Parts: sequence; structure tokens; C-alpha cells
Amino acid sequence: MRRLIYVAMMVITAVATSCNQPNHKVEMHDMEACVWSTAEEFVYNNSDSLSQRDISIVVRYGNDYVADSVAIHILTISPDSMVVEEPFTLRIPRIKEVRPEEQTFIYRRNVVLSRKGEYHFRLTPDSLVEGISSIGIMVGEPQQQHNEE
Repeated sequence: MRRLIYVAMMVITAVATSCNQPNHKVEMHDMEACVWSTAEEFVYNNSDSLSQRDISIVVRYGNDYVADSVAIHILTISPDSMVVEEPFTLRIPRIKEVRPEEQTFIYRRNVVLSRKGEYHFRLTPDSLVEGISSIGIMVGEPQQQHNEE
């Protein structure tokens, strides 16, 4: 029953998120036993080689998440087989400090995916991370940036 409630909440969150972010493609992978330890690969089929987009990492987590940050490596393979790999750190707030239990991190802002075809993104944690229930990648129209004054 608890799992059913959890799945229902994730569906509601996904629908609410997609309503607020038009023209975004999100792909999520669930972690077995809420532990992220291995590479997760995502494929984005690009049909527009002219528009700018934001690429973000989406993390869902629960009360058993205790780290302050998660160091990962992001490997990207373009349709023409160009490979780029780089480190990236997710600074995830603890659950009692923030709601909802999902955070979105901008990985790249206003990028142009200049080749049509499949882009492969591989997200790999540097070490085992407990408390992560899902990890995903979102590609979509750039979000407006707010200037703080």
C-alpha cells in the first residue's frame, strides 16, 4: 500500500511539473531500494538542431538521504560520436529543510544540440548514495533567469 501511495504521489508530481514546464522532456529511472550506485543512461532524440535548450538533472529522494552533496560524472555522447565527460556536484538539501522531495539542477543552460539524432547522457555517482529514489534528465526550452538585485 505504501508503494502504491508513493507511485501515485510521483505521478501527481510529474503531471504538476510538466504543466509548469512546457516543451520539456523528462526521463526518470527509479533506484532499487533507494540506493544509487551505478551508471544510469538516458537517451534524448534530438530533432531540432537550431533551438536553445536547458539540460537539467532531476533527483527524487526521501528521509533516508543524509549527504550534503553528491559528486557525479556526466558522460555525453552526441549523434556524431563525440564524447564529453566531466564532474558535476549535486548539492541536495536535506528533506527536513525543504519540500518537495524533488530537486532540479541546471547542468547546461541555453545550449544548442547541433546534431539531429540520439544524445546519450550517462550519470554515474562517484560513490554509493543512499536515499535517492529516482534520478533523471530533463531537456527543454530555456527557463527565464531571474536577476537578483
